[in-house]
Amino acid sequence: MENKISKNKAFLAALISSAITGAVVLGLCNKHFSDLKEKESTIKEFFEVKDYIDEFFYDDINDETLITSALKGLVSGLDDNYAAYMTPEEYEQSIINVQGSLTGIGISVTQNDEKKVEIVDVTENSPASKYDIQSGDILTAIDGIDAENIEYNNLVNLVRGKEGTNVTITLDRNGKKLEYTITREKIETQTVTYEMLENNIAYIKITGFKETTVEQYENALDNALKNNAKGIIFDLRDNGGGLLTSCSSCLDPLLPKGVVATANFKNGKTEVICESDAEELDLPMAVLVNENTASAAELFASALRDFDKAKLVGKNTFGKGIMQNTVKLKNGGGLKITVATYKTAKSECYHKIGLAPDYEVDIPENTDISTVNPEKDTQLKKAIEILK
Repeated sequence: MENKISKNKAFLAALISSAITGAVVLGLCNKHFSDLKEKESTIKEFFEVKDYIDEFFYDDINDETLITSALKGLVSGLDDNYAAYMTPEEYEQSIINVQGSLTGIGISVTQNDEKKVEIVDVTENSPASKYDIQSGDILTAIDGIDAENIEYNNLVNLVRGKEGTNVTITLDRNGKKLEYTITREKIETQTVTYEMLENNIAYIKITGFKETTVEQYENALDNALKNNAKGIIFDLRDNGGGLLTSCSSCLDPLLPKGVVATANFKNGKTEVICESDAEELDLPMAVLVNENTASAAELFASALRDFDKAKLVGKNTFGKGIMQNTVKLKNGGGLKITVATYKTAKSECYHKIGLAPDYEVDIPENTDISTVNPEKDTQLKKAIEILK
């Protein structure tokens, strides 16, 4: 009995510590945790379940797993599809995702239906691209460690590592064993591509707004102007958004001086999240959008239209006009929740509504929009017609 009480106290301390950490970071500690006595009935309910599990559950119990599940459950109780409690590993991965660069070998993997780790993509010009590695290959071992004995997130971390170090991966391709020793390098995700089309129209595709996007975008825009672009098409189809700061930096050279967008918070506070300086690009523009254009990508499109800089071509956008904050907790994990709605300075929030295009254009089924082909891509063809 003494051991159970001690165990429960330790579990309660860990749970409350994690909860208080998140609350402190969010500035809610005084409101929700100033008097734990008010939470006594909730704590009793919690430990009624915990005690029953400890006494009767037929298998071994991992208290750390239970704490993680409890915290994930707490956040999932919010009416917020974008909120999440993240373990330290998940938080680290989220930071890597927004940075747009990582150290590794340049393979993307997934856990398939058979619970095997399958390669789905090899990044162009990456260390892995120098070897005979193909989509569909099964990753069976890393540095001799059987992949089936490694938890998926840990496996991904084993492939990554310090720049300049080697990792040996073993693959299975239809029963054939392949083994490669590859030197890790810093790899930057390419989120911006550019080319010149007919009639001196520049085509700039943005697949997401990460930290590395801004420099890639500035290079694309500079090249377009050096090549005497007479108009610009921004392709934001299937762009799910990303960092508002990166979106703001990409809008800045296109718009006149002033406030571009604001966010409205729970306490009634309004904050400027995007503004532009006096430098303004005076060229006709069009923006390609579809049902997967969301969040910061919608803000980019909406701002260009609201300031009479561009027409939107394609399909109605996703409709995500809310902003999330992610904070790091003391346990190394993270908490992401929605904290505000946002809109441009000239229109209303498009959350759950989306942006209706100026020119609604259907696209033939199975059209590959990852390649630039105005003959097959009817939305791109329309954008070119508008600018011509």
